[in-house]
Formats: sequence, structure tokens, C-alpha cells
Amino acid sequence: MGQVLIRNVDDGTIESFKMKAKIKGISLEQELRNLLEANKPFTPEERVAVSRHFRSQCKGIHSSLTLDEIREGLE
Repeated sequence: MGQVLIRNVDDGTIESFKMKAKIKGISLEQELRNLLEANKPFTPEERVAVSRHFRSQCKGIHSSLTLDEIREGLE
């Protein structure tokens, strides 16, 4: 497993995470590990799912330009 050292973190931020960890009965280190794990980058499958979700929300929205107009603008 890797290690990460983060410098110049605001003291208030550190205290906030210490308090959250204390409330949960875990260490600051474990609280930060949990935070990183919960916010890790999307897997390729998750990216596809997010893309499909956004596309499903945009049905009925059409480009104001035709494909020919778009191609012409790229030239």
C-alpha cells in the first residue's frame, strides 16, 4: 500500500476531521482513508453509466447546428 503526505492543510480542517473521527470512534488516519476511498475516481464502467444517465436526461435537446455546419466550423 502507498502512503501520502499532505502539507499545508488548514488547522481548522484537520480539527474538523479529528472531531468527525472521534465521533465515529476511529482514528484520524482511518477517517481520511475512508474519505479517499469514498471519493476515488470512477471506473470505466461507472464513467459509461454516468454518461448514459446524463444523455437520458437530455432527450429532446437538439443541437442548433447541423452536422454539416459543425464540420464547416472545424475547417
